[in-house]
Amino acid sequence: MTHHVPRVTPAVMASRTPAPRPAAAPRFDRHAWEEALLAAALPHHNARLLGWSLAHLAPASGQFHAGNQNDAGHLGRATRMTALQLRAGLKSLERAGLIVRARGPVTGQEHALARAFTLTLPSAAARTELAHTGEA
Repeated sequence: MTHHVPRVTPAVMASRTPAPRPAAAPRFDRHAWEEALLAAALPHHNARLLGWSLAHLAPASGQFHAGNQNDAGHLGRATRMTALQLRAGLKSLERAGLIVRARGPVTGQEHALARAFTLTLPSAAARTELAHTGEA
């Protein structure tokens, strides 16, 4: 008995197009985010320290999932900050447009820190720059 092997032609190969891949999530640009952190008008130096720590800990997506790396214990140890300082720093970073936090009901101090958030760049409209005086 002979097995028939189908002949592969260019037409057959063209009809075998691979399934489209899902679009890749945009990668977190740590350098651009750190530049935005430096330019941001933050009310307290703890927010900037927290921002540097988050940039260091951020995965390639810039997304921190609920719990894990952004729980009070982990962030507190990494930054030597209290839970109160962490909450204030996250709120300052959010107001500056440097993070977007997950919405939802918040109960308790620990849970407020463990919500998911993403490091983002502030919109151009939200940025303010000092007028240049023309001097060096």
